[in-house]
Amino acid sequence: MLDARPRTLLQFWARAVVAALPVVAFLLVPAPAGAAPVEPPSVSATVAPGGSTTVQKTVQTPPIPPRPDIVFLADNTGSMADAIANVRTNASTIFATVLAAQPESQFGVALYRDFTDAVPYFLNQPVTANTAAVQAAINTWTATGGGDEPEAQLNALFQLATDPAVGFRPNSTRVIAWFGDAPGHDPSNGHTLAQTISALTAANIRVIAINTGANRLDLTGQATAITGATGGVLLSTGSDVAGAILSGLQNLPVTVAPSLGTCHPALTVTFTPATQTVTSGQNATFTETIAVAANAPQGTSLTCQVNFLLNGIQVAGFSQTITIAVPDVTAPVVACQPTTNPSGNNVPRAGENPQSGQNPDGFYQVLASDNVDPRPQIFVADSASSFVAGPFVSGDKLKITQAPGATPNSKPGPQDIVAHLQLNGDALIFARDASGNVSARVACLVPPPPK
Repeated sequence: MLDARPRTLLQFWARAVVAALPVVAFLLVPAPAGAAPVEPPSVSATVAPGGSTTVQKTVQTPPIPPRPDIVFLADNTGSMADAIANVRTNASTIFATVLAAQPESQFGVALYRDFTDAVPYFLNQPVTANTAAVQAAINTWTATGGGDEPEAQLNALFQLATDPAVGFRPNSTRVIAWFGDAPGHDPSNGHTLAQTISALTAANIRVIAINTGANRLDLTGQATAITGATGGVLLSTGSDVAGAILSGLQNLPVTVAPSLGTCHPALTVTFTPATQTVTSGQNATFTETIAVAANAPQGTSLTCQVNFLLNGIQVAGFSQTITIAVPDVTAPVVACQPTTNPSGNNVPRAGENPQSGQNPDGFYQVLASDNVDPRPQIFVADSASSFVAGPFVSGDKLKITQAPGATPNSKPGPQDIVAHLQLNGDALIFARDASGNVSARVACLVPPPPK
């Protein structure tokens, strides 16, 4: 807009009061010293196969979204002298404040006027980490021209969204900090408001719109539509445009999305909600469910790493480690098989007389296996009393005699026979592993002595 003079006494008084105010320093409030951005930063639990556990997860987002690429877009028509001067004077404060919060920040500079001017849009400085170059580009801004009130901002926004020369990094939070005091042409160089919004959203650009006049930047609702569609913010200010830019940068949405890193295949980690969008600086909260597969290896620890992406960007420190101890819950398996006597003779087969039983001599080898414990303990119980002998190990040979009415006992056996057991009833073997799991009992039958 060309005419920068206040038109009423009230406007003159208001401009004088605002001009007398000091520039406001917007302070970024850091997280408490030592606080982790993800709480809890690690999870340790014991979960049985087929089970699960839940954890309440809090992610503290930074005051300014991560890795920002910020392009300053200024109306350079005649009425913008004060606003341009404010940003020029305070640009170094903006750089320092943003870089203190996000050291990987980069900046760019562009301007727009009207189509009656020789250059209605110009990219002064592509996105760069060189703040001296950015400051030099801002210093070239000049408030001149404009002609009528509608300006060429839609065209400028469309160009910033579609021109590769702007230099937005592929893994950055893209922001345009746009300030002006007049509405825009629609269409603008052939680009409608809807097309401009589509281009901005396709490029994943958030727009901070700052009205420096009597709310005329949003006179036709363009700024509201653009900031609403891009997840930006619309602000109004007097002379402190730089402060408004910093305020806007601290009020942008941040989408927090958990992303699994290296995880054991037997672990499944899910989050409710799957993603969450909050204003930068606020907490995103999730319910994390960690499930262990039914066939998970028992007696082991399974690990997983979860990264919490901010606007799709992986940021150092925004991660958690999961360690799940899977207990041994499977009991051993036992068996007994007839074996040779101490002399090495063959196991006698059951005689013609049914009373001779399946193993008349009573020599057995006891066996046990376990999914975790390589040496589960084997015990022999008496079916007709409370007597229990053992422990034995897999492969031990036993002599088992059934002696109803006698006192059950166990004594060493000859040669490779580990023990000779006298029981009132049948021999019932079972095993217990190091985790305390106990197997089912298996009978090792021998005939009672003849009457």
